[in-house]
Amino acid sequence: QVLANYATPLQQKMASAYKNNDKAQFKQYSTEFLQLMDDMDALLNTRKDFLLGKWINEARANGLTEKEKDLYEFNARDIVTLWGDKESGLSEYSNRQWAGLIKGYYKQRWMLFFKQMDRVLATGTAFDAANFDKQVKNWEWQWVNSHDNAYPDVTKGDAVEISKQLFGKYHNSIQQSF
Repeated sequence: QVLANYATPLQQKMASAYKNNDKAQFKQYSTEFLQLMDDMDALLNTRKDFLLGKWINEARANGLTEKEKDLYEFNARDIVTLWGDKESGLSEYSNRQWAGLIKGYYKQRWMLFFKQMDRVLATGTAFDAANFDKQVKNWEWQWVNSHDNAYPDVTKGDAVEISKQLFGKYHNSIQQSF
């Protein structure tokens, strides 16, 4: 949770860099933000209760046919992300911090956003929110409907060791942010 909370000051630094048209700082903070997501994912990957792959595989296991398995996987992905169809107004309703979901879903959306912001900063053009919203909705819907089996359902790594590493990495930055 501490790492998730640290995302807020990083996001504020990115917003400030963007407002000041500071491309170097925006790149620095957006890179740090994405690394934070990877680090959170790695820590969450040490606990079976926080594995997206476990969630998806358990849903698929309830199906008898491949079509049924795909439907159950769709439902499992949808309920933790869009909570409806492509135009669902309840997006982020579930908002879970799970290994796989952070790196495979949330991080990918942030990368789309950063790519758009990099383009805006490089060209001086205005951010096209409507186009970006459409792009994100298309990407989310594609993810919800995919069956790529990219998410493991077994833990990886030692929670204590990874926590120690992350404490060493983030302790000073977090203290300075609050």
